[in-house]
Amino acid sequence: MLDSTYRSFFENANIGLYRVTPEGRVIRANPTLVELNGYAGEAEMLKDLSENGNSWYVDPARREEFYRRITEDGRIENFVSEVRRMTTGDRIWISENAWSVRDAAGRIIYFEGTVQDVTDRVNADRQLARARLAAEAASQAKSTFLAVMSHELRSPLNAIIGFAEIIAGRLLGPHDERYFEYAEDIRVSGTHLLGLIGDILDLSKIGAGKMHLDERLVDLHAVAERTARLFAANLSKAEVTLELALPRDFPALRADQLRLGQILINLVSNAIKFTPPGGTVTIAAEALPEEVVVRVADTGVGMTEAEAVRALEPFVQIDNGFDRNRGGTGLGLSICRELAALHGGSLTIDSAKGAGTTVTLHLPSERAVAAPTTPG
Repeated sequence: MLDSTYRSFFENANIGLYRVTPEGRVIRANPTLVELNGYAGEAEMLKDLSENGNSWYVDPARREEFYRRITEDGRIENFVSEVRRMTTGDRIWISENAWSVRDAAGRIIYFEGTVQDVTDRVNADRQLARARLAAEAASQAKSTFLAVMSHELRSPLNAIIGFAEIIAGRLLGPHDERYFEYAEDIRVSGTHLLGLIGDILDLSKIGAGKMHLDERLVDLHAVAERTARLFAANLSKAEVTLELALPRDFPALRADQLRLGQILINLVSNAIKFTPPGGTVTIAAEALPEEVVVRVADTGVGMTEAEAVRALEPFVQIDNGFDRNRGGTGLGLSICRELAALHGGSLTIDSAKGAGTTVTLHLPSERAVAAPTTPG
């Protein structure tokens, strides 16, 4: 029984109040605690717990920890646990303050305590923690990106300046044929530099919502064959074979030809970069009833599932132990994903260590809108 002095406090408090025996039997629960657990009244709650047991804590170890600490210390404060609403089983988070009550001989006769629903606070803390981790990861990625870009931009610029100084100063004599080789080195370095800047500008335009598609009917055969010709020298040097496995009757696509080609170029470039000599890169496509898919598959070194997820993030470069042409900004796959989204589609990666990688462009089925075109 409660002293009448405290009855009003017990019945009107806006936090849960309880009294339990050392064995864990609940003997009092105020209206707030009763309502928290979904019962109509205290008698119903006590009867249910008496007949069906008390499995309030989601983690049984929390109950053992609670009784150990309160028995040893006599009090426990801000004991946060995940619990189940007793009538529905819904999970919530609560914070408990409790203390032991002893008789004249010092024996514990029961525990009393307060219960407060802190689910919103726990969820907010979790969201804050996730946001903090995401911000730290983004900051680290940008720092890495700046370090990489510093190197990537400096290398071709140094080559351009160095070779230009040799040519301008005629340091090898007035008519040395090596000037022509150096001029070609300047052209290659300038092209590489332009590509790096182009990646950065593309990502900036996409992020600002300023990239718009120039949609027309596109012959995927022609785009794939153009990509193959573009990488002919790279394939020969890398000793990698590029295969085109497109159905002869593949329909034309309503898409931005330049951006669709950009996606293929980025995907094939990555595939070649991470495929050892003797390997194969394949461009394939299917027009399914529910979607159009374009795949670039390789027999390269592959990635773990976690690495495949990270590879789609901007500024991320996966270190998989294969170091052919390690340069780049880490923006290629991220740009491909954004270009796919602009077409109403998506990009997925299926990969495994040592088993190669398949990157799939998924496009809405309605983009296959025309009869097949003649490959050219």
